[in-house]
Amino acid sequence: MSNILVFDIGGTFVKHAIVQAGKLGNVHKFKTPKTKEQFKQELVATLENVPCALSGVSISMPGVINPETGFALHGGSLRFIHKENLLTLFSSYFNLPVAVHNDAKAAIIGEMNEGQLRGIQNGAMIVLGTGVGGSIMLNRKVLSGTHQSAGELSLLKTSTDLEKADFLVARNGIHALLCPFAKAKQLDPDKLSGELFFEALKQDDPDAISIMERFTDSLAVQIWNLQATLDLDKIVIGGGISSQSLLLDYLQASMKKLVAPLSHLGGSLLETIQPVIELSSLGNNANLLGAYHHFKANHAK
Repeated sequence: MSNILVFDIGGTFVKHAIVQAGKLGNVHKFKTPKTKEQFKQELVATLENVPCALSGVSISMPGVINPETGFALHGGSLRFIHKENLLTLFSSYFNLPVAVHNDAKAAIIGEMNEGQLRGIQNGAMIVLGTGVGGSIMLNRKVLSGTHQSAGELSLLKTSTDLEKADFLVARNGIHALLCPFAKAKQLDPDKLSGELFFEALKQDDPDAISIMERFTDSLAVQIWNLQATLDLDKIVIGGGISSQSLLLDYLQASMKKLVAPLSHLGGSLLETIQPVIELSSLGNNANLLGAYHHFKANHAK
């Protein structure tokens, strides 16, 4: 099991790399195909360009996926995946041993093995991207749920207005930062990146500050609810923006605002439900590394 090709399939890009002797090599990417045939062609072409012999292929991707049977109810942003066995599909593409897992669950597997959740018994991961991915680890086991959909945080309700589709994806997906900032600055949102937003934040731009505070206030509420429900050791924030240390600064400030009115609960009780929050140490590589460790666990010799 010396060389494993790993893919992280996202809504915009597909990243891939070779893990050799447990070490992740250079990461490359291409735009996510829009059709199933293009999808097959790109994945197979990537395999054919690998310069070394492979022991297998492992895939991290969106969707409600049973990693043991391979059955995917759907592929999330991959609209061409619907009620399909992905292990069968990918085996036909690669003619090699394969493994597949939901992307957020792959991310937490990466953190469990090489990141912020090493040695931790109970934890969760919130992945901030186009959507809001989530995964939960209890007693060192990734929680799947009855329908393999535990951790679908994008669908958390954010208000008591039952007639509005106000779900967390609208408040804490990356577009919740970029779109209002683009509007405030009269910019094309398609040309605005997370890097540009955080650069404005570093320059104390008042619009960026206001938008960021709303963003982390919303996120803090859901983190508090997770902690109160599950009593976790640690909650890790992943996704592309987890590389920005300012995110944690603003999030900690939001948590302080949230906790302040609860001082009447007493120090001891408040301490037990105060979440420990850290940014991912693996960043955008968490899914790739998680895919590797998932493959290793399922194809160990």
